Amino acid sequence: MKRHMLVIVMLLIGMGTWYYIAGAAPTIKKVPTPSFTGQYPGLHLTVESEQAKGYTTSISLPRTDYEVLNKELDAFILKKKEVFQRNLTPSHGQKGHLNIQTDTYQTNQSEYTLVVHTYAFTGGANGQTTVDVFRMNLSDGTFIEWDDVLRDDQHALEWFKHNVNTQLQHQEYVFEDQLREAIKHPKSTKWILTSSGLDVMFDEYEVAAGAAGVVEVHIPMKEVEPFLLSKLDTPTTQEDSPIMSPSNKPLEPNGKYVALTFDDGPHPIVTPHILETLEKYQARATFFMLGSQMEFYPDVARQVALSGHELANHTEHHPDLTQLSEKGVKEELEQVDERIERLTGQRPSLVRPPYGAKNEMIEQIIQTKEQTLALWTVDSLDWSHRNADQMYRLIMDNVHPSAVVLMHDIHESTAEGLPKVLDALKREGYTFVTMSELLTLK
Repeated sequence: MKRHMLVIVMLLIGMGTWYYIAGAAPTIKKVPTPSFTGQYPGLHLTVESEQAKGYTTSISLPRTDYEVLNKELDAFILKKKEVFQRNLTPSHGQKGHLNIQTDTYQTNQSEYTLVVHTYAFTGGANGQTTVDVFRMNLSDGTFIEWDDVLRDDQHALEWFKHNVNTQLQHQEYVFEDQLREAIKHPKSTKWILTSSGLDVMFDEYEVAAGAAGVVEVHIPMKEVEPFLLSKLDTPTTQEDSPIMSPSNKPLEPNGKYVALTFDDGPHPIVTPHILETLEKYQARATFFMLGSQMEFYPDVARQVALSGHELANHTEHHPDLTQLSEKGVKEELEQVDERIERLTGQRPSLVRPPYGAKNEMIEQIIQTKEQTLALWTVDSLDWSHRNADQMYRLIMDNVHPSAVVLMHDIHESTAEGLPKVLDALKREGYTFVTMSELLTLK
């Protein structure tokens, strides 16, 4: 009984600290661009999230080695933030949320298309989703325009308008006059060329009622090929065989255990450093991964699994799940479940919602999937202070038997401070276990 009371007290202390800091001022965590080649050579994924009293944000956008491209991407993000802050009017206990996430398409070794989805909830009944497209050539640092890829003649432009109009004009919710206006200038539409064809996207409310959401059109490649200036040469990817995760070890009921957990990775520089430290102390940990990070750095995610650690679900794009529909929540979780299953041969058993934000619907979805909602009892606040010594003090001042410690494997200060933390915990008699192992005691 005393042990359980101690856990509860520490949990309340940890929550109180978080609310104090989150309410006092906005705190941003940002990952610097690494010099690293991942799944997409020449692109480096940056992650930035912010927690404040009235809103949360999560922004994930690739960067390049070219200043001219990065400047335009930075200006785009800055404008989105400014519009969000200007329109922010939450009320009745609501919190605003800005989520900017990127889908990456590779046309060939040096050409990419970034499809950036922005969801902004600033108050009221509903949020709004918009889509922006950036097509880039990383061999010379230029943006790719229509006439770099497709024929720029009247026949090609009329073919495009006719094809899009034919697919959408009789669809439910679509307004024909708005559609005609949106495709009046095909070269300025949001088009994406992939190996399967040409995709065209329209913002929520741009050509249809809000119930339709973001509207998409797909033109198959066999219809697109006559209008291409050159044939596509899309790189192929090879799937590695699954890594079988180690089974949970039986724990002694009266043992002194601690579960170290890391959110928001994998990161190409920080995560490998953390893996080295964990190996030195023979410590297993649980990594709550973002699907978008796994996509960019699959080799790092694979190394985490090969090292015997537990992989768990932290959503695909780090949204505030309480802002999403039931369908949206399921999609965010399912994508990561599938990524982890392809890597390890089995679906993760744990889900940690970003910001710890949850409601009855989210709890029910996770329960239906036969997974466990996994929060924490000790918050290192490494995302806030970015200081190895402060992280050490917060953990050691609040740690307790059966503690679940929250850290992030995207900050170099976390990797720097981890050896000191593990050394102190080991001297105090703690055994390092995964969170799933720890949960077998309850």
